[in-house]
Amino acid sequence: MAGSLKELSELSGYSMNTVSRALRDEDDVKPETKAAIRNLAQQMGYTPNRVAKSLRLGKTNTIGVVSADSANPFFAEVIIGIEDAARSRNHHMLLVNTEEDPARELEAIEVLLGRQVDGLLLIPVCGERNNSEYLKTLSIPFELIGRWLPGLEEHSVLTDEYEKANEITSLFAKNGHRDILHLSGPTFVSGSLDRLRGYRDALEEAGIPFRDNLVVMTDGHAEDGYHKTYEAIQSELNFTAIFSFNDLVAVGALRALKECGYRVPKDVEVIGFDDLDYSRFLHLSLSSVRIPKQQLGRVAFEELYEHMRDKSKTYGRRTLESRIMFRETTLFD
Repeated sequence: MAGSLKELSELSGYSMNTVSRALRDEDDVKPETKAAIRNLAQQMGYTPNRVAKSLRLGKTNTIGVVSADSANPFFAEVIIGIEDAARSRNHHMLLVNTEEDPARELEAIEVLLGRQVDGLLLIPVCGERNNSEYLKTLSIPFELIGRWLPGLEEHSVLTDEYEKANEITSLFAKNGHRDILHLSGPTFVSGSLDRLRGYRDALEEAGIPFRDNLVVMTDGHAEDGYHKTYEAIQSELNFTAIFSFNDLVAVGALRALKECGYRVPKDVEVIGFDDLDYSRFLHLSLSSVRIPKQQLGRVAFEELYEHMRDKSKTYGRRTLESRIMFRETTLFD
């Protein structure tokens, strides 16, 4: 059975204060004393009481991470970045998925608060049903990753989604496309709104009328991208280019185009968003917007860390730059 600090003190012959300082590797304890105490602690199976330590220090060195969709590999990359940055600061991470459900998000936040986390990182559920008002009442620091919420924009670490959506659509227009199908994302994702706005503004700048029927909402997954594209083709909707909300939707769209006899990129050009790792290994490597996913996670943690160190620090919105990757599904030079 694992011993206590008191038992370790009695067996070693050193005071509890000396034992405690030796285990914390304090400089004022002789190396030979540290070695003797640590060897005995190992033999006893001694485990520090981290709960007591956290109560004493007023922190747990643990952050809570609330992720939106466990099936989306985009979020997995972001979480890798968070965990790497947290480890470099000797912090641990507790992860909960919400599956884009605001009720589950609220439950996740409350569970993590009950675990006494020092701060929160969230990929939040957006839309009309969101927890922004509740988040404003939190006493611990928090940051939003890749998405913004009304009234909490300054708590966000984002990428230049509007700008890249605008640039993609402008490039299609310069390539002679006037019928550009936008497979948009769910309305509860702020990035969907930013990308749609970039698409719409680029059409206006190019003198191309905006058409509601060329904006088709998807749920952000490959199956929906497939079905929505197939339905568009069967309804004889004219389009010569597809700007997809993300790579998952683009993968589904490519499958539908192939089944219906369309040649990509000769008949229809296709571009995704996020640049997932596997996108370049498809039968046609997918053109996409490379969002720096791991960097997004690392920067979000560092922002949170600064606010955990100094709770009076002013929040400020961070925007990271992404990059368009041209591959086999487009004809851009």
